[in-house]
Amino acid sequence: MKFEWKPLGEIAEVTKLAGFEFTKYINYIEDGEIIALRALNIRRGELDLSNVKRISKKISEKLSRSKINRNDILLTYTGNSYGNCAIIDESDKYHLAPNVCKIVPNQKLIDPYFLYCYINSTGFHKQMKNNVSGSAQPTIPMKAIRTLTIPVPKINVQKNISKKIKLLDRKVRENKKLNDNLVA
Repeated sequence: MKFEWKPLGEIAEVTKLAGFEFTKYINYIEDGEIIALRALNIRRGELDLSNVKRISKKISEKLSRSKINRNDILLTYTGNSYGNCAIIDESDKYHLAPNVCKIVPNQKLIDPYFLYCYINSTGFHKQMKNNVSGSAQPTIPMKAIRTLTIPVPKINVQKNISKKIKLLDRKVRENKKLNDNLVA
């Protein structure tokens, strides 16, 4: 299979919640309609919604750059759990919180699920590790994240790979659910 390697920033928009946006606008509220996704909410390729903070829909709409939509990929970039990612399956439910970046794939160039699978791979994690700064609180700067390279085969090949991996993922989840029920 023939493909090119491209910097992430060429095939997707990569952004985060700016510090001033967090301090000036984000106020966690008990009855907020929108879940603010923090680094602890992203584990092993999935969202963990067991401990969430919420914000108002009005604030999420106001900060549209950090609003999360379907097929966006979230990636933690700070702390000992940097490199965790998840792909979003619905719009108008989530918003970025600190220490998480949003990757919006250009769907003409890259299939979102294909990109998510690669971001969740050992190869991508090795690249991240080579770009870490700091030791007490490891961080990968946004500029460095945008330069990490992604394999980019033809879009029809990506979609075919994604389709097969989704089927396998679904079977793994179904088997896990069955096993959990047997243990319970």
